[in-house]
Amino acid sequence: MNAKEYQLMREQFIKETLELSDRKRIEYTEGHHNDNVLWNFENIAESLNLRPMQVLGVYLQKHTSSVFNYLKDGKEYAEPIEGRMSDIINYLLLMVCMLRTYEEEEEEPQTSDCCGAEMHEDYDLCPKCLEHT
Repeated sequence: MNAKEYQLMREQFIKETLELSDRKRIEYTEGHHNDNVLWNFENIAESLNLRPMQVLGVYLQKHTSSVFNYLKDGKEYAEPIEGRMSDIINYLLLMVCMLRTYEEEEEEPQTSDCCGAEMHEDYDLCPKCLEHT
């Protein structure tokens, strides 16, 4: 494949990969696809007491395992290997989204559930409310 053919193939593959992401996001976010692209990960994380990034890691591992299996034996099973590769790219893009979203949220002070004051870093209550427990 020469450079021009590679460029065209790359552009087409990335275009198809992003279109796949858009189609899947509608289904996986259960109607929240415009409000919160991370909704699926956050919802599952909450129900399993995990962090959204951990949920993403499980999904990503499924696809990387499939790619490594393909590298080992050259066989495609449930879906074409290029589909797995597209999924990996899309999960990595969602990971970038998580890094940027949660990094911004960490900069904001967290408030406690007790009185709304800034909470102590080791407790779910602010220092004033801790005195009353």
